[in-house]
Amino acid sequence: MKLFVEIYSESVNHTFLDYICSGCEMNFMVAVDFTASNGNPRLPESLHFIDHSGRPNAYQKAIIEVAGVLEFYSYDKQFHAWGFGARLIDGPVSHCFNLNGNNGDQKVSGIRGIMEAYEQASLNVSPAGPTLFGPVITTAAATARRSVAANEHKYFVLLIITDGVVTDQQETIDAIVMASVLPLSILIIGVGGADFKEMEILDADKGVYSSTGRVASRDIVQFVPFRDVQGAEMSVAQSLLAELPSQFLTYMRNNGIQPKRLTTTQ
Repeated sequence: MKLFVEIYSESVNHTFLDYICSGCEMNFMVAVDFTASNGNPRLPESLHFIDHSGRPNAYQKAIIEVAGVLEFYSYDKQFHAWGFGARLIDGPVSHCFNLNGNNGDQKVSGIRGIMEAYEQASLNVSPAGPTLFGPVITTAAATARRSVAANEHKYFVLLIITDGVVTDQQETIDAIVMASVLPLSILIIGVGGADFKEMEILDADKGVYSSTGRVASRDIVQFVPFRDVQGAEMSVAQSLLAELPSQFLTYMRNNGIQPKRLTTTQ
């Protein structure tokens, strides 16, 4: 008895590390909520209060824990950093402004750069509102879209740190659905004591639909309340980043993108 094979195909499922080792760049972005519900940054009860004794507030803890992991995957350590929900000096309320106060370059260098820009912003902006995610996500998506157009081998991760429930929920969902076709993942940390139940709607585990009925092409959002992981066995970084490799690989496979080259060890 003979067995004849007419068609044979072989596929290789590359891992997250295969792409990273082949030169795929991870680009980190952070957006900080400065809405009035955080309190006056100059008062100790504020979530943005800078304790000069060195004790970090919730925002600083989140930045240190998550950026501390993602920094290892960044080649140039240059991070996009934005703030939202605040009135700039002698200006209108902005829902996406450069955290470093620079009207041109929105990037900062490393975790230290993020922390310094955050501390300066907390003293130089006036808390306002409402809590809008749409402008920040749209800005991050535009950066990712330009990268795709330039045929760059990059993947973007946006960290949003907020103390409240998003006000522009449908606009945010629309922005997420549009961004789901881009090399972008969105991590959201909820700080403070707010009820974040509605925020779970943004997590696309069960599908997210835009106002036009379009469904997200893949899950790109992970939401974690900071208080739920404080003191737990799993850190906030582990909780937030748990789905990132699968989100990354889904994008690469959906778009037929292979690692440029694989490094091997002898």
